[in-house]
Amino acid sequence: MLFDLDGVVYRGAVAVDHAPSALADLARRGRERVFVTNNPSRTPSEVAALLDRLGVPVPVGSVVTSAQVAAAMAAATVPAGSRVLAVGGAAVLTALREEALTPVRSAADDPVAVVQGSAPEVDWRQLAEASYAVARGLPWIATNMDLAVPREGGMAPGNGALVHAVTLATGRVPLVAGKPEPAIFEYASRHGPGPHVMVGDGLTTDVEGARRSGLDSVLVLTGVTGVDHLLDAPPPHRPTHVVTDLRGLFRAPPPVRGADDRYDCGPWHTRREGDEIVLAGGPGDPADGVRVLCHAVWTARDQGRSAVVAAGSRDLVRPRHRESLRT
Repeated sequence: MLFDLDGVVYRGAVAVDHAPSALADLARRGRERVFVTNNPSRTPSEVAALLDRLGVPVPVGSVVTSAQVAAAMAAATVPAGSRVLAVGGAAVLTALREEALTPVRSAADDPVAVVQGSAPEVDWRQLAEASYAVARGLPWIATNMDLAVPREGGMAPGNGALVHAVTLATGRVPLVAGKPEPAIFEYASRHGPGPHVMVGDGLTTDVEGARRSGLDSVLVLTGVTGVDHLLDAPPPHRPTHVVTDLRGLFRAPPPVRGADDRYDCGPWHTRREGDEIVLAGGPGDPADGVRVLCHAVWTARDQGRSAVVAAGSRDLVRPRHRESLRT
């Protein structure tokens, strides 16, 4: 199984509720766990050390970062030992060296490719050097295109925002290593036999990326995606499964049944009142309520019909922890 990290396993420096115990249970059952992150600012060993501190011990080889994938893409493009202009922190430099490439920091050092990642120390000078090299037509690989990343003070520019700056300066766009691009899923899927499943909290990264790579996806409602976002998701961003937290991976969900705007899933059911979809039922796993509500709304909208969720229906299945999350 492939797991996203932020919002799924941890939130900042704190483990997500029930994640360590669920991941330990998977390990006891012999399930392969591979942790896949778009964050290019940490090395796999740093990620593994953080997970260990949070009670999720994993081998370094079970961590895949977008910097690793970008370096592997560069290594497949240029000869071994080639100079590659590196934008980013120590994690990007380490990834390039592990692929037998020579990272440099200046376009004057005659690089033959550019790998661009993000880190707190990335400044105007690094972006300028990247722009000089990219403008020459060199192969250009971005670790990821996340426009914003959560920080203690709020949302900060992500690598995608920095890549756009180079695009505006040069008129070029890069190849991309991270989610939702297939490259990172192909790299991660080398760990053990498939079929693999992507477990994450992002519709446009984890879910879309899994779909584009032919994988099933599990959306966990502990991160950035809330019920409101999920209900409004277009078909490419709709997950195969939904769970409240990682404990849901061990539970076989009841099927969604019904027709003509009346559906049920376990103790939850929907009905239509005018243009509104009404959810009722419970108690039970809120994820089943989310699934049947999504099914009713998506079916109606895909048929070109109005589907407004009745006031209060979303609140029945909204996870309590979301009150403290930024969405």
